[in-house]
Amino acid sequence: MKRCLIFIELLLLLLPCSATESKEYNLLMNARGQETTAICMMNIEDDGCVVGTVVTEMGIKVFDFQYVHGKTKVMNVLGPLNKWYIRMVLRKDLSFILSNIDGGKDVVHKKRSMTFTPDGDIVVRNDKYNISYIFSLMRGEHETDQ
Repeated sequence: MKRCLIFIELLLLLLPCSATESKEYNLLMNARGQETTAICMMNIEDDGCVVGTVVTEMGIKVFDFQYVHGKTKVMNVLGPLNKWYIRMVLRKDLSFILSNIDGGKDVVHKKRSMTFTPDGDIVVRNDKYNISYIFSLMRGEHETDQ
């Protein structure tokens, strides 16, 4: 058993890997008066590519997404949400969010806006479809408020 663990560690050290940053957010989504809470997890590569998933707090996957070179894909959408127009709105909203999330500045583009609050939340609004998203960065158990 000990030899297997050493072999696995050696393989992990030898594998070429690019640096990734993982972020986890509590997500509050309000669509036409209906609120949904979820957890949004994403890995951000050095080249700007993002791979993520949105999961309910009960552990049900809502959808996966991928952002590569300015293009967004929404995949594995939960059954009731798996409609072409819902996927289209999610894809466009996620494209707006992921292209501006690292800027740290408030952004307005057509009917979408992104606001960074003083407490670290990110508020995104899609006024065309009356949808809002609030991303709150999750804090690790080892972190404390100072």
